[in-house]
Amino acid sequence: MTKPLLTPRERVSRCMRGLKPDKLPVTVINSNTFMCQYYGATVEDYLQKPALCADLNLRFIQEFEVDCNIVSTGYIFYGAGPELGVEWKFAGENFPGNVSGPIRNKSDLLKMKVPEHPAGYFATYLESISLICDRIGDTHHLKASFLGPFSLVCFLHGLEETLLSVVSDTAFFLDCMAFTTELSAYLGRHLLKTGLRYPILNEIFLAPGMMSPDTYYTHIYPAVLAVQRRIGAELASNSFTFMGLPNDVESRKRDKALYTAFFGVGESIDAVKAASQYRVPGYPYPAAISGRALTAWDAGRIVGFLDEMLAELIENQGIWPSISYASVQADNRETALAIAKKIRAVNRFRDAYEL
Repeated sequence: MTKPLLTPRERVSRCMRGLKPDKLPVTVINSNTFMCQYYGATVEDYLQKPALCADLNLRFIQEFEVDCNIVSTGYIFYGAGPELGVEWKFAGENFPGNVSGPIRNKSDLLKMKVPEHPAGYFATYLESISLICDRIGDTHHLKASFLGPFSLVCFLHGLEETLLSVVSDTAFFLDCMAFTTELSAYLGRHLLKTGLRYPILNEIFLAPGMMSPDTYYTHIYPAVLAVQRRIGAELASNSFTFMGLPNDVESRKRDKALYTAFFGVGESIDAVKAASQYRVPGYPYPAAISGRALTAWDAGRIVGFLDEMLAELIENQGIWPSISYASVQADNRETALAIAKKIRAVNRFRDAYEL
């Protein structure tokens, strides 16, 4: 009698617990431009029509057999859209980037209020996620982002201005963080109301080398913990912060190795080995294919490199990983079609791979 297949969520769960799955799960972190190009949608429609956004995400997950997916990606969605006074700029068919924020000084900060109800792009975001969760929330490991307090300050005050304020006007920076702590908790609570099981407290502006670990743990991490306490630390992993610990050079090396492994930077088996004893919260260990490799390499080279990674992780390290795409992105339909063929080749390899 043939053993029934696991659901995608069960498959991911087994890998995260160090247990053998029926087959390796596939994880995708970001795919918004690919979905628009591949399915023929405009960025404006993706960002403004929740039913369309949900449909594109569902089609992508199902067509490309994705087990763990961050859905409805787009920075403008995550809680600092124009509805909060942040100015965004659209450029052609690209996703928009933020231009400026409403907080320039203490007087501006005092005018800011946590919204009573979701509005604008954030409301669209929540509706699209609700639709996705209604369809496949029980079967798949679905994740979505809301902005952490530091990232909210960066959007509301400006990235360069925020980094300067941390050292030159710390009192003002901490006042900003007090407001954005409440705002971040508000965003997280509303994200949970969609039925999403696995929200991400996303500090998108933090990366290795952005600031010293001491600065992070003194001025930023307490606010992150405060947000997690308000909505449940187990419900909102702070997944993408790779800062290391204060006065601990080895921890910085560890987190940089984990960052490299998670995003597939450099396509290096040595990087996979270096980070194999560490984990990113909320994900199986990644056998990562970078966005650069997915675009520039042919399918044979991608599958060959993946085969090497799996040999190291499964046979040498005893790790059941996820095949992970940090960035499935395409700037035109031709590129999207080429990427689709490569993902299908990886899926065929995954289905035939003997565990």
